[in-house]
Amino acid sequence: MPYSVHDLAQQAGVSVEVLERLSSMLPAGAGQLYVQRIYRKKHGGIREIFKPKPPFDAIGKNLHRSFTSLFSYEAPDHVHGFVRGRSTISNASQHLAKGCVLRMDLEDFFPSIDAATIKASLQERGYEEKAADFAVNLVTIGGKLPIGLSTSPLLSNLIFLSTDRSLAEYAQSEGLSFTRYVDDLAFSGDVTDRHSADIARILDDAGWSVNTRKTAFMRRGGPQYVTGLYVGESDGPRIPRKVKRKMRWILHAISKFGYETYMTEFGGEDEGMRRRRLLGWACYIAEVEPDVGYPLLRAFDELIPEEDEEDLYDLP
Repeated sequence: MPYSVHDLAQQAGVSVEVLERLSSMLPAGAGQLYVQRIYRKKHGGIREIFKPKPPFDAIGKNLHRSFTSLFSYEAPDHVHGFVRGRSTISNASQHLAKGCVLRMDLEDFFPSIDAATIKASLQERGYEEKAADFAVNLVTIGGKLPIGLSTSPLLSNLIFLSTDRSLAEYAQSEGLSFTRYVDDLAFSGDVTDRHSADIARILDDAGWSVNTRKTAFMRRGGPQYVTGLYVGESDGPRIPRKVKRKMRWILHAISKFGYETYMTEFGGEDEGMRRRRLLGWACYIAEVEPDVGYPLLRAFDELIPEEDEEDLYDLP
């Protein structure tokens, strides 16, 4: 069944007239519809995150729900990012106590997906050309898939699906465990340089670029981390020791000197360690290591006063 501009308008929850007006505004008028935030990456470069302004944010959410219903995307077993019921924890759990873990990262994953690729994908799924053009204008910024829009995660998974299958077939043929969490690829088992070269070739042939600065072989007996969790033990992933030490130090500082003093004198304000962020970290630690996380959660909840807060900060 082909999808027309009228169908797209219904999916977006607006009239055809509003849809046409929005499409004509973008991308030149994107600044009126989004708040842009720029973050510096640890290893150089910047990351742009876009937050839609009301009421445009509702249109993006409507499209996300419609796309989810229409496209019937079924994530492969190895995909753990943006998949309900899966997480960084389920992702890391596939690589426990392996002889070697190879971590590879894709360069600018979302922005590397351009408007032409998205349009082709939508047309393959039944959108008429004009409807596909309008949809592309709504889900891209500057001709690229942006970080922050409701529609970006699903579209990225759809477009990466053929590469997912190629990588999964290769990993199975080589006896390796393989997972993907957004742009973070992990392979474990008897991994060698040959595997790394083969995987890079598969990605390159499919049009993706490997961030070679983040490629790492992690051998048994040394640090082995997948999506930020230690995977060197067979009984489950662990929170890194440095994170647990930091959280315990923060709790000690707040217990001894008070929350306000910690924020102003011990760097809490500079690191954005407000109540919601600290409770969020404690909740996450409790998911991975309950005996560590729950005491932190109870203590922070008792010691830190409730307050009006800005949007949740990124986890460190």
